[in-house]
Amino acid sequence: MTDLALPQRARLADRWPTALAFVAIAGAISVIVLVGREAEFFGPSVATMAGIYLAAYATGRPWTAWLAFAVLSAVVSGLHLLRRWEVLDVDPAVGMTALLVPLWLWTVLRRRFTDVGTFSVQTAGMFAFGAITLACAAVQPRLGALLAGLGFLTHGAWDAYHFRADKVVNRPWSEFCGVVDVAVGTALVIVAAT
Repeated sequence: MTDLALPQRARLADRWPTALAFVAIAGAISVIVLVGREAEFFGPSVATMAGIYLAAYATGRPWTAWLAFAVLSAVVSGLHLLRRWEVLDVDPAVGMTALLVPLWLWTVLRRRFTDVGTFSVQTAGMFAFGAITLACAAVQPRLGALLAGLGFLTHGAWDAYHFRADKVVNRPWSEFCGVVDVAVGTALVIVAAT
């Protein structure tokens, strides 16, 4: 009986990214329920997610997605605080979308464009997720929340693609991000629709 239990425990331990995702989902749902400014807070996250992939792609080290997550989360949080304190009047959605350009240029400087297929996919992602982020900021809040939700769901499909391809980011990251994206995206769509 212990021979069968050990592989089962090992498989459960391999799902730590999903467990961590549930913690992140709980935090995001709390923000949605308590704050009620979905488009303002979650719209910039769509560009942030694209930036995480670009940063990991630029380094050529898939595990750096976790580091990029920490750094870019701090940047978007800083932009929110600076705007709230009236120190810097830059919409975080615009700031995070603008940040995609130097991240993309970093991939060019690192000559990552030689892998034409992956470079093209990352470039398309930068444009698509950047456009969604800017649209979230440009429309009324309810529609912005819906667009943010659709952006999260689309990024969930992006994560699934990268999980399967096992490129750009490591599988624990794409698993974590995909679970968060699908759950938060669904919550945002529901909130926008009600």
